[in-house]
Amino acid sequence: MQALADTQVHPSHAPYQLNLTLPPEPFIGLHDAPLVMLLANPGVSDAAPAAYARPGVTERTLQHIANAGGTPNHFLTHPDKDHPGLRWWSRTLNGLTKQGHSHDELARQILSVQFHGYRSQSWRPIPYTLPSQPFAFYLVRRAMSRDAVIVLGRIATTWKIAVPELASYPNVVTPKQNRSVQISRGNFSPENFERIEQALKS
Repeated sequence: MQALADTQVHPSHAPYQLNLTLPPEPFIGLHDAPLVMLLANPGVSDAAPAAYARPGVTERTLQHIANAGGTPNHFLTHPDKDHPGLRWWSRTLNGLTKQGHSHDELARQILSVQFHGYRSQSWRPIPYTLPSQPFAFYLVRRAMSRDAVIVLGRIATTWKIAVPELASYPNVVTPKQNRSVQISRGNFSPENFERIEQALKS
């Protein structure tokens, strides 16, 4: 990863430069959650370095990744108002909290899986498969085996190449805006939003 980052020196590479000083997060949530969100890779903001430098934050993040079976989304269960992760999740799930779902509830019912776990401002594929990716793809196949609802928006084609079964999986829902994963009535068809709601009730 460092060798790849060392090649990203041209100014045009800046949005895609991998930040290796922050902990990777290839997946967040309980591995058997009924709703699964397939994402690209974690973003990075100006506030992130200070947030992860606070005592215990990086350690907590890595512990959650390593825990067998996953853990509830730590951004929602350990609220830190200044952490950009909490702000991102609060904004993304605002349409569900408006429906009466609490953060504690959603922390246990949603699994997010990144295509790769390293942070950058913008998404760009990396030229090789990381050791964590086969496990991420396994989590997706495991979700399909239990009929979980899968939210597939941005980089849908890339996900379908990595996990071809997604192309014919009947329980995929797609947002109206493929660059936005906000789960709200406005960003999904009524039918798809209802399927999301039903998954959260299971």
